[in-house]
Amino acid sequence: MRKPNPYQRRNFIKKSALGTSFLALSGSGFALSLESWMQQPNQAKKKIALIANIYRNSAHADVIATKIFAGIPMDEGMVTPEIQIVSVWIDQMGENDTGVRIAAMNGATVFPTIAEALTLGGNTLAVDAVIYIGEHGEYPNSRLGVKMYPRMNYLDQIFRVFDASNRSVPLFTDKHLAYSWLDSKWIYDRGRELNVPMMAGSSLPFAWRDPALEHPLGARITEAVAIGYASLDAYGFHVAEILQCMVERRRGGETGVQSVRGIRGAEVWNAVDSGEISLDLVEAGCNAIRNKHEGNMRELEKDPHAVIIRYKDGTKGAIMMLTGYVNSGWGYAALENGKTVATEFVLDHSMSYSHFSYLTLNIQKFFLSGKPTAPVERTLMTSGIMDAAIRSLVLDDGKTRDTPHLAITYSVADHEPIRPTAPRPTGQSIGPWPPKGYEFIIPDRFK
Repeated sequence: MRKPNPYQRRNFIKKSALGTSFLALSGSGFALSLESWMQQPNQAKKKIALIANIYRNSAHADVIATKIFAGIPMDEGMVTPEIQIVSVWIDQMGENDTGVRIAAMNGATVFPTIAEALTLGGNTLAVDAVIYIGEHGEYPNSRLGVKMYPRMNYLDQIFRVFDASNRSVPLFTDKHLAYSWLDSKWIYDRGRELNVPMMAGSSLPFAWRDPALEHPLGARITEAVAIGYASLDAYGFHVAEILQCMVERRRGGETGVQSVRGIRGAEVWNAVDSGEISLDLVEAGCNAIRNKHEGNMRELEKDPHAVIIRYKDGTKGAIMMLTGYVNSGWGYAALENGKTVATEFVLDHSMSYSHFSYLTLNIQKFFLSGKPTAPVERTLMTSGIMDAAIRSLVLDDGKTRDTPHLAITYSVADHEPIRPTAPRPTGQSIGPWPPKGYEFIIPDRFK
């Protein structure tokens, strides 16, 4: 079903590796690494296997893995990674591939199979942690219009190596657990069976917030709205992660989702007018977005999409996709203790894509400690919410879907994420990037 790849994997790897020289990270304009993050003398770095759908400039594999190879730009300066990618497997390669070249520059071996990347060509697990970046690439859409990324297929291969080795190591998987609930739940259950320390999800929970807003643990949150843009399939998941990373801090912790409803067009405005979605919170969340378009929301947004979420404890949640109004912005608003609070979730749109720096720092902390900085249950929940929302919209004509399978409970009390302290990207986060020798990753729009 996948489009044929005109490049044979082994020949492409060989050609790319032979044409690549090893280059040092020594460009001018880069600050020294922060002392608190420096690698300790004589301490071996954790060995990481990178599994990716594709690895080209600006794809998720690039904006995460290249930082592990070359250095992590953050507000305070460049951070020297404390982990080392030693093996790589890439599903789809073409003329725009940069991953093979970057791997060769850093002494990482590109293997022909996932199992060999995890065993370093041997018979048993030989790495300390695994990153699977299952985003981007040419894959078919489902009957619901959802891109069927083969996340379960490739995570199954990773789990099989863990199982055969009688040993599991920390595993980070990017974005959704899978494109469908059944696949997502299988991944979660299989990871638990094998005692795999797992972390997953979006970069948005680790991004800047302007103004700074984090609900105190145990806050009384009665209703919340998260706002974003583009399609429910590709970007709705990010908005779900914004919503969930905030409301999970409410009194009693996460209790699970009772029902989900996906709607679009006039039905969205009907839901707002009826109070099913709070207009006050929608306006507060949109007004927090600095670069939204000026004008009337309903006139500017021609095709709104929304997801209405009802939690088991009575909390009301909503996702609003308002591309024509908010431009490329992300917002959040909630009723906390009877008062409206709101913030913008801010991304870095420079060549650095440094919101992925903070995701990368959290991945690194997880790999070094073995303790996730965010619960994988959050992403199990958001994966299930978006699957239910799209099924409601496409199969049920916008009718409410009961979701007894999303009776997922968890607490974030013992999770300690790394997030920027400034309200918006500054310092090294906005450049210069990339380091000397990596100029070939710069896409044309940044030249």
